[in-house]
Amino acid sequence: MFRKIASLSVALIVAGGVMIAVPADASTKISNGVACKKSGQTIKTSGGTYRCTTNPLTTSKRLTWLSMDCVTAARDAVAAQANATKTIADLRAQIPVIELGITTETANRAEIQAKLDNANTRLPLARTELEAARAKLATSPTPANTKAVADLVKAVSDWTAASRAFASLIRNKDVTIQNLERAKLTATNRPAELTSSVADARQSARLICTKGY
Repeated sequence: MFRKIASLSVALIVAGGVMIAVPADASTKISNGVACKKSGQTIKTSGGTYRCTTNPLTTSKRLTWLSMDCVTAARDAVAAQANATKTIADLRAQIPVIELGITTETANRAEIQAKLDNANTRLPLARTELEAARAKLATSPTPANTKAVADLVKAVSDWTAASRAFASLIRNKDVTIQNLERAKLTATNRPAELTSSVADARQSARLICTKGY
């Protein structure tokens, strides 16, 4: 009789143990980096919401719990890296094109400058000749002298217009060259800035994804 009671007591204890036992997974503290099994599963804890997924910041395919803040920060950092990589490649490809533009515009400016210098040299000569022609016309109003004055008036007008036009073109070329030089400076310096920004984003994401947070 005693043995039966003892056996029954043991059975009840065992049965009771089975009923109150807590699954091992449920007793595991959920935090970043803790292993999980079902990809995409989410769970809410007192510390926030976690998702079972791979960490985008690593090449590991291991499933772990990651807080939603970690998932967002990590994905943003990866996206920033991809965008920066493309942008840097585009910028580096632009540099030779920009340099060619600077060389071409500089050569064009030199040609225009030569024409401006010539106009600025011819203009005062034409004015001097006009004054002399007018003086001659005043003492000898012949048709030839009248025509000479008219021709020189036109020459002065043409050289004045040419000088102004060439000077305007020079200013435009200067602006274009300055813009190209600024574009080259940006294309040269921006990659380092992007690289630094991406490194900061990844570092911030790693901190957010630190195990235990």
